[in-house]
Amino acid sequence: MANLREILIAFGWGGIVVGIMMGGLIGMYAFKGPFRAPKGHESYTDLNRRMLRLAHIAFIMLPLISILYGMNIDDLQVPYIYKYYATICMMILSIGIPVLLIASCFYLPFKYVQVIPFSCGMFALVVMAVGRVLAL
Repeated sequence: MANLREILIAFGWGGIVVGIMMGGLIGMYAFKGPFRAPKGHESYTDLNRRMLRLAHIAFIMLPLISILYGMNIDDLQVPYIYKYYATICMMILSIGIPVLLIASCFYLPFKYVQVIPFSCGMFALVVMAVGRVLAL
């Protein structure tokens, strides 16, 4: 059996690094940075720019939630198979939402595909909630 706790914690820290690096790249054109803003990102209120900012935050916060999930997964009173699939779902959520937000900046219909990582995240959170209640 895989050590799901360590997998989620390592995965989460890796995702946070990506989010911080992404913020640095955005800063290269935002706030009068050294480069010009890409087309569709010129104004602070442009939809593409807002989705990119949301992706930057999601690349930090969703992996942070994965770290918290990993710190609690061993305490859940559910079968290992549920923990295993919940771990995979948390990783899909943490990568899927920000990547699809970035893709939506270039082709808006990608935002509708976010239902897939969102559904994975909901499954993982339900497993956590049920497992914590059963552990009482």
